[in-house]
Amino acid sequence: MGNRLLHFVTLSGVPVFISELKWPFHASTSGADWHILHGRADLLGSVDGLHVEVAVGMTQTMKDALGSLDAENAEGLVVNSIRKTIDNGQLAFVKSGKLQPVHVTSRFYSFAAKKIQFPTQSEQDVLEMLKRRVFWLSAKTGKGAPVSVTHPYDCQYVNFTREKILELAQKLATQGLINLEGEFATATDTLLKEEPAFLAAMQKGVEAGIAANKVSA
Repeated sequence: MGNRLLHFVTLSGVPVFISELKWPFHASTSGADWHILHGRADLLGSVDGLHVEVAVGMTQTMKDALGSLDAENAEGLVVNSIRKTIDNGQLAFVKSGKLQPVHVTSRFYSFAAKKIQFPTQSEQDVLEMLKRRVFWLSAKTGKGAPVSVTHPYDCQYVNFTREKILELAQKLATQGLINLEGEFATATDTLLKEEPAFLAAMQKGVEAGIAANKVSA
């Protein structure tokens, strides 16, 4: 029942599958003080095959802070940096296109605590993300299979503990929006009624990236 595939929903409501990360990082050929990892994110549920090819850039400062850029140590940071860049409307999902940049900088790291640290989100935003996660990853693309609501990358992405996210998921269960068993959830009929809102959020996020990059899908 674990989530082996990198399927996530961004805070802005865009469901994505990080389908490829070409490890390891390599030094930038431009001579700049960056390390680059190429990858791809697909728009979940897209019948047109919309996706984005990304060049994830890690600064030398971040490399030194992390100590290692191998997949085990850096994958969560890479995945969540892609999600944040989508949230900022800076990635365009297209049928085909050139590499688009994702910057991993010290804004995602606490030097005081010496750990990766993304901005803490509001409880309301995390509740909405959990609803969308269950809708997209269980009901819509998961054929109704239970989905974990406490993926470690989600905890990092919103800067919440696993216990806090479980507490919020329990609120959704109490409201009749999800069925919750342990950390695994499925959608109720009540949640499915919100499908138009979930689709609208996805479309808004996709259109923001296309408009910002001045491309056509």
